[in-house]
Amino acid sequence: MTDVKSFLAIVNNVYPTNTSFLKKDKEDMVDVYNDNDNFTETDSRMYGAITYEFENSFEIEDYAFPFDKNNFTFPIKGETVVIMKMFNQTFWLPYTNTPYSNYRRDSITYKATRPVDTTGSDKSAKSYTEKTKTGGTTSTSDNKKPEIGYTIKETIKFLKPKQGDTIISGRVGNTIRFSEFYLTDDDKTSSPSIFIRNKQNSELDSQKIGEMVDEDINKDGTSVYMTSGKVKIPFVETIKKTKIGFKEYPSSDKLKGDQLFVNSDRIILSAKASEFIIFGKGNTGIITDGNFSIDAEKEIYIHNNKNVTIHSEGANQIFLNSENGKIFLGKDKGAGDAGAPVQKMVLGGELIKLLSELIDAINRQIYATPVGPTFQGPSNRFEFDIIKSKLKDMLSSNNFLSK
Repeated sequence: MTDVKSFLAIVNNVYPTNTSFLKKDKEDMVDVYNDNDNFTETDSRMYGAITYEFENSFEIEDYAFPFDKNNFTFPIKGETVVIMKMFNQTFWLPYTNTPYSNYRRDSITYKATRPVDTTGSDKSAKSYTEKTKTGGTTSTSDNKKPEIGYTIKETIKFLKPKQGDTIISGRVGNTIRFSEFYLTDDDKTSSPSIFIRNKQNSELDSQKIGEMVDEDINKDGTSVYMTSGKVKIPFVETIKKTKIGFKEYPSSDKLKGDQLFVNSDRIILSAKASEFIIFGKGNTGIITDGNFSIDAEKEIYIHNNKNVTIHSEGANQIFLNSENGKIFLGKDKGAGDAGAPVQKMVLGGELIKLLSELIDAINRQIYATPVGPTFQGPSNRFEFDIIKSKLKDMLSSNNFLSK
């Protein structure tokens, strides 16, 4: 059995975030796996490695590597980590014991970690400040709040956990909560759900340090909730548009069960190589306070088994613009002249003009008689004039047709 030694230490340098990767001449610090030396000059073998300071010592000579390189948060210079030594290797693990989700430093370990010179006396505060002023922790006295190269965001709070929660927290209010009871309406029915939040609700910034908070789908930056069971999401829409076409929009008491919520200032979905498909077993609605448009390079096809209603309320207009193409109302096959199932439409203005000319021609009729032509026209000419005055009544005031 191999002995495992562990202790707390302060991060001094991080590779490669505030220090470049080691060059080839340092590769004796890192194993060359499988006898393969085909590595780039600055490769990922140092990914996440740190140098560190421990108690009253100078910077430790060896390098500590992340215990799990595939799953860790890059530390920041000045933070506290757990150092583990085993099998002649050194690893580090995260250590979080502060009220800050943004910065992780143990005050006792920090105070115990002071660089000393070769005579064993404490180095001056000025020397220590010069040593750590780039990205690290500086101190001019024990009574003065230390300056941190990486700004501590005291406004960021930890999430308030429910029983059995698994919570992953970033440094700036970006979190993932795996939960069984969070937001359940009875607080006891198992309802597995995942709550993803990016950017904490700014109204929580003024709360005291150490106070725990909850996510807010309406006020956080961006929220993605995958819920089930009796989880009830307090989602509140921000649009003002009245729902007219969507007559069966679910009420707030039905917003629970197996659901997916995405709420943000802007949402972009892109299928960059193939189909983009939306299936809606129930009603599917789009409600917006802005414009709604569809731009397609090829055809747009709408099919249903009932009615299609296009409703523009008030004095607004509806345009069907085919540029130089054709518009078919009803069927689109069998176009022809009289008797054909599909025929050309009539332009109202042209029709009135032709009918007016026809009535005028009737009123100017010339009749051949035994004594010669007569120019009196029909005896009921006044009736034709009345019909002519009513021709414009056939025109629609709201519907128009182009040539």
